[in-house]
Amino acid sequence: MDTSTRPTTDAGPSRRHFLVGTAAAAGTTVVLSRAASVGAAAPVTGRSLVVIFLRGGADGLTLLPPLGDPSYAARRGALRVQPGTARALTGPAANNYFALHPQAPRLASLYQSGRMAVVPAAGLPVINRSHFDAQLMMEAGSFGLAHGSGWAGRWLHATEHPNDHVLRSIGFGGTTPASLRGHASMVAYSLADLSLLGWGPNRQQVRTNQVERLTQGGVHPLLSQWTGPTLDTIDSLATLGNTDLPAGWPDTPLGRRLWPVARLIEAGFPVEFSHAELDGWDTHSNQGSPDQPTANMSSLVAQLDGAIGAFFDRIGQRIDQTTVVVMSEFGRRAEVNSSAGTDHGTAFPMMVLGGGVRPGVLGPWPGLASNQLIDGDLRLSVDYRTVLSEVLSRRLGATSTHLSTVFPGFSNSPAGWLGVCQ
Repeated sequence: MDTSTRPTTDAGPSRRHFLVGTAAAAGTTVVLSRAASVGAAAPVTGRSLVVIFLRGGADGLTLLPPLGDPSYAARRGALRVQPGTARALTGPAANNYFALHPQAPRLASLYQSGRMAVVPAAGLPVINRSHFDAQLMMEAGSFGLAHGSGWAGRWLHATEHPNDHVLRSIGFGGTTPASLRGHASMVAYSLADLSLLGWGPNRQQVRTNQVERLTQGGVHPLLSQWTGPTLDTIDSLATLGNTDLPAGWPDTPLGRRLWPVARLIEAGFPVEFSHAELDGWDTHSNQGSPDQPTANMSSLVAQLDGAIGAFFDRIGQRIDQTTVVVMSEFGRRAEVNSSAGTDHGTAFPMMVLGGGVRPGVLGPWPGLASNQLIDGDLRLSVDYRTVLSEVLSRRLGATSTHLSTVFPGFSNSPAGWLGVCQ
């Protein structure tokens, strides 16, 4: 499927809105838009943004250890990453102050190849150590709203076009991410949930039956014109073949959520925004030594690393059109607690990987000395919205007007951007 242009059709209700009447039968969820108007469409870039949310508060001081910080070893004690086993940040943006966790060889390879940027102390501009509240605030993208919409939902709604593909935005997992609120998006457990083949003996019979059912149900004429195109779109997923995980693909929670995203992008479906997530990062106790591959934190890092590595392997040359952002609601405190774990903190390392990325560790490092911490936490250096604003602008064509809608009340001046994208 050509991703350089949107399909040409007559004006009318969008195909995504038609899915409100069909998705339930396919075992999928449609996130309803709160507004009916169509915004100013953004340029068609043919690019994809994939957001991976690490739920639970990922320990950035273990994922991206600041080995060059003179206070790091004392702060982390037995939980510190050792220089001898850490993954070095080599390549065109080599950095010997920071490193990566021993279980992150694929991330280290992406950094070495110039495909990864890290902002070491990003996050919410306000301290909030509640998982629920911090996640909701971060996915809302604005702290003055009642959180009825999310930052990605506002982006998609502000740039909506009647001819948008039904799979322009999609999330895989059990729940609808708050970031997508405010826009009609597909959410499913797997690719199999989006296939019509489970509805009948053959594709043509299913198609005929569904058209008859929708016609008999009194569908509005302006909406019924999308019956055929929508069924065609979903049914076209059957051409992908077996939707099971391929041999060698990581059979992990994140791997299973990234597989359908990779398959759709690889096949040329114009997926502009997709969401996947991995929970379990709330490591209050028994976090484990980074040198122990089976330790709690090590297993999480290995899962993240393996899924991202497999994702980029699968999409091949489409890496140039695909950008991945990894974020978490907050990091962990600088000191290890009495249960050999780490408690809720503030700033965390935000990662941008893939196409159009300018490699390097970007943004100030606040330091771990006592006079550099704030209430025992790593001091925030970069508002996470700064990173997302730059990615949306330089990768998906967002204008200043778009960004003021996506992140209302936030200054999105390019003068404050870090240069994570080109």
